[in-house]
Amino acid sequence: MKRYVSLLFFFLVSCFSQGNTPFYFYNDENGDSPEFHFEYGNLETSSALPNTTEFLHHTNGVLCVFSIPLKFYKLELGAKFRICWKVDEGSFDRWKTGFQIWNQGGNEYVQFSEQGKGWKISLTTYGKWKEERESFQPQLEWKKQVWSTGLVSYQSFAIPHPIFLKKSNEDCEAVFRSYHLHVSDNQMPALVFSFPCPDVDVILDSILRQNQTWFSQCENVSPIISEVFRHSDSVYERFMEWQNPKDTVICPLSDSIDWKKDGQIQTFQSEEFRMRSRLLLPNGILLFSDNPKFQGITIPKLILSQLGTSQSFRWGETFVTDDAFSFKQGEEFFTKQWLSNSCRDSESIWISQQTFCGSPGLPNTMDRSVRKEVIPSCETNQIQITEFYPGNLSDAKIPLPAFFEFQNQGKECDLSNLNWILDGKTFPLSAKEMVLSEHEVFLITKEKWQGWDFLETEKPFSLSRLLFQIPNFQWQNRKTGELRTFTSDPNRFFLLRKGGQNVNSISQKEGMFLPHPRQGSNETLRQFGFWMSPGTYDPQVPLFLGSELLELAERPYPFFDFGFKEDEEGVGQFQTANAKEYLFWKPMSAKWLSFISEPSVCHSSESYQLPNDFFLPTIRSLRYKEKETSSMVEKTWTEKDINQYSFGDTRSLLFEDPPFFFSSSLSQSIPCPGLWRSPGGNKIRSLEIRKGETIGLYHTNLPWEEDLGVKWGNESWKWNLTPVSLSDKSFELDLTSIFAFGTQEQLYSYFDHPKLVSSMGFLEKPGAVRIEAIYPNPFQSQNEWIYVCNHSARTEDLSLYLIEDEISTDELISYQTRFPSSIPIGKNGHGFVSSESLLPPSTCAWIVDPDGKDWYLPVFHSETDRLLTVSTTQTIGNGISSGEWIQLRKKVDGKSLLISSFGHKESAKSFRKYTNSGEYLWLKANQAGTSSDDFEIYREEN
Repeated sequence: MKRYVSLLFFFLVSCFSQGNTPFYFYNDENGDSPEFHFEYGNLETSSALPNTTEFLHHTNGVLCVFSIPLKFYKLELGAKFRICWKVDEGSFDRWKTGFQIWNQGGNEYVQFSEQGKGWKISLTTYGKWKEERESFQPQLEWKKQVWSTGLVSYQSFAIPHPIFLKKSNEDCEAVFRSYHLHVSDNQMPALVFSFPCPDVDVILDSILRQNQTWFSQCENVSPIISEVFRHSDSVYERFMEWQNPKDTVICPLSDSIDWKKDGQIQTFQSEEFRMRSRLLLPNGILLFSDNPKFQGITIPKLILSQLGTSQSFRWGETFVTDDAFSFKQGEEFFTKQWLSNSCRDSESIWISQQTFCGSPGLPNTMDRSVRKEVIPSCETNQIQITEFYPGNLSDAKIPLPAFFEFQNQGKECDLSNLNWILDGKTFPLSAKEMVLSEHEVFLITKEKWQGWDFLETEKPFSLSRLLFQIPNFQWQNRKTGELRTFTSDPNRFFLLRKGGQNVNSISQKEGMFLPHPRQGSNETLRQFGFWMSPGTYDPQVPLFLGSELLELAERPYPFFDFGFKEDEEGVGQFQTANAKEYLFWKPMSAKWLSFISEPSVCHSSESYQLPNDFFLPTIRSLRYKEKETSSMVEKTWTEKDINQYSFGDTRSLLFEDPPFFFSSSLSQSIPCPGLWRSPGGNKIRSLEIRKGETIGLYHTNLPWEEDLGVKWGNESWKWNLTPVSLSDKSFELDLTSIFAFGTQEQLYSYFDHPKLVSSMGFLEKPGAVRIEAIYPNPFQSQNEWIYVCNHSARTEDLSLYLIEDEISTDELISYQTRFPSSIPIGKNGHGFVSSESLLPPSTCAWIVDPDGKDWYLPVFHSETDRLLTVSTTQTIGNGISSGEWIQLRKKVDGKSLLISSFGHKESAKSFRKYTNSGEYLWLKANQAGTSSDDFEIYREEN
């Protein structure tokens, strides 16, 4: 600012001093009658004045009353005046008392008057003076820069000057109104000073000549926006301030200001605007306001009411985007400034009972008079965030305001130098000096914490109630514009919300951000289940805990549970495959914690809430620290696992140790009938049985006890088997009788137990011929087929076989036998052996719809493949429904034996496998074909 003043001073002195001395000294020419000195276009007579906001200056027995405070008078290039004459010390003291009373806001019971040779001064109110003013018509008046002759005088600062009246040839009057904004216009204190009139014609002539000079020199440049304010609760009401950015005089080409918001354009023009904005002095200011006390250019409230609402406006070549701004923040008011200063240091002439940061009518970077022992302003890098809480207001039983907690990690400083920027919105930190000692913490809160002894500043910021990271923000030095940005790790998430409430804050512990632990948390808040410590900072790092993934359901109402050691507390964490990390607080005595994406009555009320998109797309793994070994482990699962163990999305999956990996929940959800799951509760697993490495060996995930029932055979007949215990989780079966029974029929083992979700079993002896592929939904509906292969060591006669669906049974017959004159070929011209039904070992056959032709044949087709059809059209010929079970049976000694099956009418576990049009199913290598997952889906090439 000193540099600005010096440059401005020397520039203007060189331009406007006209060779005269730039220093002003009082001399003996002043008499005891006041002399009026009007100055316009020069600075030299005021350069020696002190840098104060007083209106009076007394030296060498001469008293001068200035039209504006001395520090501004020194810098004012435009219209200004002083009135000087000789007075003694006693009279000067009385003048000082009068101006002090006037400057204190006035009191109708306090009086002040003084008079001398040809002059007098008295304290009144502006309302009473206006009543007296109506009783006479002055010869000449100077008010708001405009003389009653129509001549406009210009000024550098947009601050009110006294009203000047020429009442008669001998009697002139200057009316000083105070700068108190909270006092009504009529009650505004006014000092009325009567004195002998100067030669007003000389004054008008000097204005006219200087204006002509300026207009001949001025540049056609548009002003820039410098400050705006709008709030109906404030005595500052509404104003818009523009400034000449140059060190020379400018003449704006446009005499209108345009607003644009939501595609609508408004324009402001007025005769007063046109007159007073034709010329702007170097770095001069124009003020537009609907408050008459400012004496700026009058502008409608409707236009100014749009300030700070994300609009744009233009004056000539200057385009401005006015982003959203909160002019009231807590109990403080702030202007939006394009160049600014520390709120503590910002100069302002206005007096109010409100805490206000702004400088309407004055340069935003102008400093107040230097004070002794000023505490340095805070630097952007010394204020560090230590805690964040997203709030717990509208949806909580115990409403707690959101807050950001910061610590001064440098030396003692004043915070009024900083702006805090969140989500693109600027929040000046304090409208007055706010001293922060070394290591002291303070809060920025959305609402005030009533009844708490915090050092806090209230800001109307907006936050989602569901946040998983500290929002990114910036610190800005108001004077230099320097920015420092805080950015959260985009891959680190903090789970803070549980039971519909944000129960944890995020706190910094030795450079790390963690969910707030019990250590150091506020005791009162902890009693209500909240873990945070607003206003205090404890850097202790809590223990990182291991855990165990116990339960998972992806649909409906997705969730998963982790298990812990009950006697531990600390920070838990897990990671997903996309490298995102999630942290949470595990309290003492908690054995399970549940994690959900959205609240539901089907979940535990104590579930931690995940981001809404956590399961989108579905997750397939979680990585975490194992509670027993403290090593990192990863659990994975597939869609197959979900389908197999959820039983149609009715049961959750429980994680098991190899070789089982998963089981199903046997705990029925009371609040959600039809679902079996236990989020946040005791886990009851289903029994899972797996075949061992050797024939007859089986393993279980739970002790199988004595309730296990075992049979072998198929749906036609079953015989009991007795398991032989090897341990509490393994047993064996004597399958000698199974393998000794016949040579053709497909046989199973069957298991039944109270903890099995449904009866289960295994294919123990496959048939000689197996179904290996099915095409149930071809593009041409009559072109269905079933593909079978002979895996035995002997030739099988397929004319003894039957094909059976869920409704009908058909005998098989060679294609040539049913259609002797037909020579069938596949879609691409491939042929078959179509004249016989004998199927040698390691050969395959196609069973087709008798109405079909030009069948699509996959890559596994061979010219040696047999081609058969059915004797009627009741099965294949009647359409194979997608997902319908199919059985291959053989007639032996008048009986129909099960040889192979798809969908398992007689197996221990039925299944269905659905396809779309053009898709066929092919048995995977080394699979028994007893499960839908044993088949892969392929598509016909068009």
